[in-house]
Amino acid sequence: MASDPVQNAKIKAGMLLSKFLRNIAEEETELVVDPEDGDRMATKAEALARKMWKIALGYEETTDSGTVVKHSPDRAMMSLIYTRLEGRAPASVVDPNHNLTAAGKVSEQVKHNIEMAGKLDMSRPPE
Repeated sequence: MASDPVQNAKIKAGMLLSKFLRNIAEEETELVVDPEDGDRMATKAEALARKMWKIALGYEETTDSGTVVKHSPDRAMMSLIYTRLEGRAPASVVDPNHNLTAAGKVSEQVKHNIEMAGKLDMSRPPE
């Protein structure tokens, strides 16, 4: 089987990008404000993780005009954090042959299994 030079170039570029992202993630350039232990510098990776947790749990922010905006907890971010904590990769990889995400494939498979189990037609709305 001959290797595809375009595909090989994409793989190499992706590996280089990952390498540079990891290097940049370790730079201590972000300020973490901590009233108890004092302010300190943190890595970009830690700052990103803190932002992810903030979004997952929900937060309030005050705009320049003084209005308080409440952001509800984000289930997608909760799911992403949970899968990462469990050591699993996120299920958002798109299959170029089918244009479905891994989650979409699972949903389609589950729907198919339900149809087969009950001989139901899931394409029709319930009566």
